[in-house]
Amino acid sequence: GDGKPKDLRILGVLQRLALCYFFTAILVLIFDPSENESHVSQWPTRDNTHQPIRAELSNTVFQFWPEWLFILGIIISWILITFVPKLSNCPRGYVGPGGKHEHGKYTNCTGGVAGYLDRTILGSSHMYDYPTCRDIYKTQIPYDPEGLLGILTGIFLCYLGVHAAHTFVYSTRVRRVCIQWIVSGVICGFFGLLLSKGGHSESWIPINKNLWSLTFIFILSSLAFIILTILYLLVDVYKLFTGEPWLWLGMNSIVIYVGHDVCSGRFPIQFEVDSTHAKLLALHVYGAMCWAFIAGLLYFNKIFIAI
Repeated sequence: GDGKPKDLRILGVLQRLALCYFFTAILVLIFDPSENESHVSQWPTRDNTHQPIRAELSNTVFQFWPEWLFILGIIISWILITFVPKLSNCPRGYVGPGGKHEHGKYTNCTGGVAGYLDRTILGSSHMYDYPTCRDIYKTQIPYDPEGLLGILTGIFLCYLGVHAAHTFVYSTRVRRVCIQWIVSGVICGFFGLLLSKGGHSESWIPINKNLWSLTFIFILSSLAFIILTILYLLVDVYKLFTGEPWLWLGMNSIVIYVGHDVCSGRFPIQFEVDSTHAKLLALHVYGAMCWAFIAGLLYFNKIFIAI
């Protein structure tokens, strides 16, 4: 907005993260049996000490069935809300950008039901007014990529992180931790590619970051599980990598996030270059290195800022 209360954007990236963490934390506090048990978690070992696979799966997955049932309800709710309602002048289940998409047939359908809910509940003046589809499709109405409906799939993504933690805490061997993470990644990737028909835009559920679509969550989670496994082996198990400079960035993530936003387009972090892939890539790699350097200075001077 323009700084006036009547035009302030209500939701945003940090608000989305806060809401997803909040509802996931409530879910865990209510249903997680470990919250009512006194136990000492141990790091998974590389020796032969282990429990039967059935008991391990029970500890890492099956005992949390009330939480998974709730998450299933969230997934079904998102699907029903997204694809069942019929909006005026919009086809049922439309999740496109509106504007000039489909030769302008659905001009005011930007974001489908997700956009409609935000404009109805939050009000157009309290939404993000420059979505990525605006320049390409010449859309006329606002759309907020951190809107209300995406909170549901955001909770699902957050809970998959809880599942990764459950696996680590309750598994007794490194190999089983890695296998469960990889299997989880493969399952998420399978459903993501299946529902998106291999990433096709004209699929059942397209992969769309602005919508935080279900397939986007599946693919993102799949990559996260695989990368987590690789980093766990490199950093914690075999100690071949310290995690730097990502460790520096993670220790002051909010500073880097706010700093990047404030300094966007400003010298010396960013400056104007020709709009070619090579020059833009070089510019943004340079910008990332600048922030890594700043994060390193903060880290080695033991300056950590968190909220």
